[in-house]
Amino acid sequence: MHDTVFAKQIQEVANNKLKELGKNTRICAINVKLSPLSHVKPETLKETFGATVEGTNLEGIVLDIKTSEIEIKCNSCRKAFFSAKMIFSCPECQSANLSVKETPECFVESIEVQNG
Repeated sequence: MHDTVFAKQIQEVANNKLKELGKNTRICAINVKLSPLSHVKPETLKETFGATVEGTNLEGIVLDIKTSEIEIKCNSCRKAFFSAKMIFSCPECQSANLSVKETPECFVESIEVQNG
């Protein structure tokens, strides 16, 4: 379910970029950051995006998906750290009393284009 929402969001960002850049521009690749909190696998998002854009001017575009880091703060020792995966205890004091800074689950980091 999330993968469909993310695929449509990526499609919208890409279409807006094409409108902004003009008709002689072609998107080569879309670089996406996916949060470890999204519960979506990169392979699933690639497949869903491919199905979503099938038959459109975005068909065949490569999604390059990287995992973003989340900011975590220990409420016990106050240590703040970043992780590309969800962890359940502080690496400093082993407390499970953690707070995760809210970040987007999926976002387009950049779009690679070719003119002409």
